[in-house]
Amino acid sequence: MNQNLQYKKTFQQNDKSQNHSELSQVKNDYSELWKYEQDDVNAINKLAETYYNQENFTEAIALCHKALKEQANFAPVYKTLGNILQAQNKIDAAIRAYSLAIKINPNFIEVLVNLASMFYKKGQIDAAMITYRKAIKIKPDLAEAYWNLGKVLEQEGRFYEAFFFQEKALELQPSLVNNTQNDRQHSHFKKWNNLES
Repeated sequence: MNQNLQYKKTFQQNDKSQNHSELSQVKNDYSELWKYEQDDVNAINKLAETYYNQENFTEAIALCHKALKEQANFAPVYKTLGNILQAQNKIDAAIRAYSLAIKINPNFIEVLVNLASMFYKKGQIDAAMITYRKAIKIKPDLAEAYWNLGKVLEQEGRFYEAFFFQEKALELQPSLVNNTQNDRQHSHFKKWNNLES
């Protein structure tokens, strides 16, 4: 097996792990893979995500810029960049990054949910509701979008509609209410990085 294939195989095995202590190994695997495929924007983006998960935003942003120089119309890089900017509370910049991802891929469900959350955070309630509804239309079984839309409606005093959307969310994912109750330090309007397609 050549060196490049060996690094890809190792990366694929390590990338599936969620253990924080293993992120360092994943980063190393990506770095080795990157030596062989410096023009592979997917590999560069995955490495940027690894730095983002380790809260090394400077390195993550630098890698996003490198990937975009290689391929300016790669929506996943704009998602990663939006997530980094959101983590830094740069809401306007995150909205721009997510909007570019949507322009490239209008059905990018994870980005739609993140964009809606940023609109909400900025006080653009109508834009948030429209974007959550668009996400629901594309993926009708997306509990998080129903839940977040329900929270927006609740805060707008539209309680009956809020109840409907929150009930639908719990019907789709009963554990959602437990997850949000047990995770009070995070906002209900958080990003969703790894939604199943």
